Amino acid sequence: MILMIATFLIVIGILSSLLCFHVARQQDVVQRRLSQVSYASAAHPNKNRWRWKSNPSRCKHLALIGFSHDDAETQFVVVRCVIMLCGSWLWFTSRSLSWSVADVAQCIAISIILGILVDRSLQVWVDRIRCQVARVTPDALDLMVVCVASGLTLEKMFRVVGQEMASVSPAFARQWCQTATEMAVLDSPQQALVNLDQRLELSDINNMVVTMSQALKFGTPLSKALSLMAADSRHYQLLELEEWAGKIPAKMSFPLVVLIMLPVVIMIVAPVVLSLFETLERL
Repeated sequence: MILMIATFLIVIGILSSLLCFHVARQQDVVQRRLSQVSYASAAHPNKNRWRWKSNPSRCKHLALIGFSHDDAETQFVVVRCVIMLCGSWLWFTSRSLSWSVADVAQCIAISIILGILVDRSLQVWVDRIRCQVARVTPDALDLMVVCVASGLTLEKMFRVVGQEMASVSPAFARQWCQTATEMAVLDSPQQALVNLDQRLELSDINNMVVTMSQALKFGTPLSKALSLMAADSRHYQLLELEEWAGKIPAKMSFPLVVLIMLPVVIMIVAPVVLSLFETLERL
């Protein structure tokens, strides 16, 4: 009898352990998905009441380049301050400056310039990522049409397209997988699409978000709309290339005048001017 009770308790303990392990694993999966959701979809808790007020634009830019964790802005500010201090100290030591007002003002100016350069570098990085995303958007829309035609859900479609485009554009794949994670966590997929539009701020993405939101709201066919959007995106990119090619002659006019026409004019006029100077010397 005691042996049966002990066996029963052992079985109950093993089953309870397995159940607790399964629940804890599910909670870990949910926590991992929540950690991947962007700051735009959920507000970060205030972990430190002494923390400074964050810059939404800077947080958006850092999240766009892949630094979406809570301490990304803090780390960026610390790195920028270190660069500013190191740059001003190198200027101070290399120029053998003293602690006068003028020399300290020079170091402060150098540190401010370095801080501005760091911010501009971040903006240039963000612009490059946006251009890269805009360039591969038509191909992604074609893949989304194939996914819709095969019967995949919206979340699975974004995840599959993001995984397939990882070798072409890692930034694009990161944004698409993040949107898929938000769709799995948030209440409505429209909010995840709005977050994607707010992160990228591109016209093609805005058109895609509006079209997909209307399709989800009114039940309109999505594959045909995505096909039209892909064709329009390619046509728009072709127009941009034609516009860029049309600006080349105007941009080439200044180097042509300075580097070619000016030396030719000098070669033609110089002998006449030299002969004129010789004639005037003889007089």
